[in-house]
Amino acid sequence: MPKNRTISKLLKLKDNRKREMEIEVKRAADRVDEEKSRLNCLEKDFTDTLELFNEKNFQNAIDVNNINSYYEFFSRINGKISEQKKIHDHHNNELKSLKNNLVEAHKDKKVFEILNDKAISKDMKERLSSEQKESDFLAISRRLK
Repeated sequence: MPKNRTISKLLKLKDNRKREMEIEVKRAADRVDEEKSRLNCLEKDFTDTLELFNEKNFQNAIDVNNINSYYEFFSRINGKISEQKKIHDHHNNELKSLKNNLVEAHKDKKVFEILNDKAISKDMKERLSSEQKESDFLAISRRLK
Protein backbone atom coordinates (compact mmCIF):
# COMPACT_ATOMS: atom_id res chain seq x y z
CA MET A 1 0.00 0.00 0.00
CA PRO A 2 2.79 2.54 0.71
CA LYS A 3 4.11 1.80 -2.76
CA ASN A 4 0.73 2.74 -4.22
CA ARG A 5 0.71 6.04 -2.32
CA THR A 6 4.23 6.85 -3.48
CA ILE A 7 3.37 6.08 -7.08
CA SER A 8 0.16 8.14 -6.78
CA LYS A 9 2.09 11.10 -5.43
CA LEU A 10 4.64 10.81 -8.22
CA LEU A 11 1.82 10.55 -10.73
CA LYS A 12 0.32 13.78 -9.39
CA LEU A 13 3.72 15.48 -9.65
CA LYS A 14 4.14 14.27 -13.23
CA ASP A 15 0.64 15.47 -14.08
CA ASN A 16 1.39 18.90 -12.61
CA ARG A 17 4.62 19.06 -14.59
CA LYS A 18 2.75 18.13 -17.77
CA ARG A 19 0.21 20.90 -17.13
CA GLU A 20 3.01 23.41 -16.55
CA MET A 21 4.63 22.35 -19.81
CA GLU A 22 1.32 22.75 -21.65
CA ILE A 23 1.03 26.30 -20.32
CA GLU A 24 4.62 27.08 -21.33
CA VAL A 25 4.01 25.69 -24.83
CA LYS A 26 0.88 27.81 -25.14
CA ARG A 27 2.79 30.94 -24.09
CA ALA A 28 5.63 30.15 -26.48
CA ALA A 29 3.16 29.61 -29.33
CA ASP A 30 1.61 32.99 -28.54
CA ARG A 31 5.06 34.61 -28.62
CA VAL A 32 5.81 32.96 -31.97
CA ASP A 33 2.52 34.27 -33.36
CA GLU A 34 3.24 37.74 -32.02
CA GLU A 35 6.73 37.82 -33.54
CA LYS A 36 5.35 36.48 -36.83
CA SER A 37 2.77 39.26 -36.95
CA ARG A 38 5.50 41.84 -36.31
CA LEU A 39 7.52 40.35 -39.14
CA ASN A 40 4.50 40.41 -41.43
CA CYS A 41 3.88 44.09 -40.57
CA LEU A 42 7.47 44.98 -41.41
CA GLU A 43 7.31 43.06 -44.67
CA LYS A 44 3.99 44.72 -45.54
CA ASP A 45 5.48 48.17 -44.88
CA PHE A 46 8.39 47.24 -47.11
CA THR A 47 6.20 46.03 -49.98
CA ASP A 48 3.80 48.97 -49.70
CA THR A 49 6.66 51.45 -49.79
CA LEU A 50 8.31 49.56 -52.64
CA GLU A 51 5.08 49.73 -54.66
CA LEU A 52 4.84 53.46 -53.98
CA PHE A 53 8.48 53.91 -54.96
CA ASN A 54 8.02 51.92 -58.19
CA GLU A 55 4.88 53.89 -59.04
CA LYS A 56 6.59 57.24 -58.52
CA ASN A 57 9.69 56.03 -60.32
CA PHE A 58 7.57 54.90 -63.29
CA GLN A 59 6.01 58.38 -63.40
CA ASN A 60 9.46 60.02 -63.12
CA ALA A 61 8.17 61.98 -60.11
CA ILE A 62 11.15 61.23 -57.86
CA ASP A 63 14.05 63.58 -57.37
CA VAL A 64 17.46 62.74 -55.92
CA ASN A 65 16.55 63.64 -52.32
CA ASN A 66 13.51 61.37 -52.39
CA ILE A 67 15.56 58.53 -53.86
CA ASN A 68 18.04 58.92 -50.98
CA SER A 69 15.25 58.86 -48.39
CA TYR A 70 13.73 55.78 -50.01
CA TYR A 71 17.14 54.10 -50.09
CA GLU A 72 17.67 54.85 -46.38
CA PHE A 73 14.19 53.57 -45.58
CA PHE A 74 14.73 50.36 -47.53
CA SER A 75 18.11 49.67 -45.95
CA ARG A 76 16.74 50.40 -42.46
CA ILE A 77 13.66 48.23 -42.91
CA ASN A 78 15.76 45.41 -44.44
CA GLY A 79 17.84 45.42 -41.26
CA LYS A 80 14.70 45.37 -39.11
CA ILE A 81 13.24 42.52 -41.17
CA SER A 82 16.38 40.40 -40.86
CA GLU A 83 16.55 41.12 -37.12
CA GLN A 84 12.86 40.23 -36.73
CA LYS A 85 13.42 37.00 -38.68
CA LYS A 86 16.18 36.06 -36.23
CA ILE A 87 13.90 36.81 -33.28
CA HIS A 88 11.08 34.81 -34.86
CA ASP A 89 13.41 31.87 -35.56
CA HIS A 90 14.69 31.98 -31.98
CA HIS A 91 11.17 31.86 -30.56
CA ASN A 92 10.20 29.15 -33.05
CA ASN A 93 13.16 27.00 -31.96
CA GLU A 94 12.24 27.62 -28.33
CA LEU A 95 8.69 26.46 -29.10
CA LYS A 96 9.99 23.27 -30.72
CA SER A 97 12.15 22.57 -27.68
CA LEU A 98 9.22 23.11 -25.33
CA LYS A 99 7.04 20.83 -27.44
CA ASN A 100 9.69 18.11 -27.15
CA ASN A 101 9.75 18.63 -23.39
CA LEU A 102 5.96 18.37 -23.33
CA VAL A 103 6.12 15.07 -25.21
CA GLU A 104 8.62 13.79 -22.64
CA ALA A 105 6.35 14.95 -19.81
CA HIS A 106 3.46 13.06 -21.40
CA LYS A 107 5.62 9.95 -21.67
CA ASP A 108 6.73 10.23 -18.03
CA LYS A 109 3.14 10.62 -16.88
CA LYS A 110 2.06 7.64 -18.96
CA VAL A 111 4.84 5.49 -17.46
CA PHE A 112 3.68 6.34 -13.94
CA GLU A 113 0.05 5.71 -14.88
CA ILE A 114 1.06 2.24 -16.05
CA LEU A 115 3.06 1.65 -12.86
CA ASN A 116 0.10 2.81 -10.79
CA ASP A 117 -2.27 0.49 -12.65
CA LYS A 118 0.11 -2.43 -12.19
CA ALA A 119 0.50 -1.70 -8.48
CA ILE A 120 -3.27 -1.47 -8.03
CA SER A 121 -3.88 -4.71 -9.94
CA LYS A 122 -1.13 -6.45 -7.95
CA ASP A 123 -2.69 -5.22 -4.72
CA MET A 124 -6.12 -6.44 -5.86
CA LYS A 125 -4.69 -9.86 -6.77
CA GLU A 126 -3.01 -10.14 -3.39
CA ARG A 127 -6.21 -9.11 -1.62
CA LEU A 128 -8.27 -11.61 -3.63
CA SER A 129 -5.69 -14.32 -2.99
CA SER A 130 -5.71 -13.68 0.75
CA GLU A 131 -9.53 -13.66 0.79
CA GLN A 132 -9.55 -16.93 -1.15
CA LYS A 133 -7.05 -18.46 1.28
CA GLU A 134 -9.16 -17.30 4.21
CA SER A 135 -12.31 -18.76 2.62
CA ASP A 136 -10.50 -22.03 1.94
CA PHE A 137 -9.24 -22.15 5.51
CA LEU A 138 -12.73 -21.54 6.89
CA ALA A 139 -14.21 -24.21 4.60
CA ILE A 140 -11.55 -26.76 5.57
CA SER A 141 -11.88 -26.01 9.27
CA ARG A 142 -15.69 -26.51 9.08
CA ARG A 143 -15.22 -29.88 7.41
CA LEU A 144 -12.80 -31.04 10.05
CA LYS A 145 -15.21 -30.25 12.88
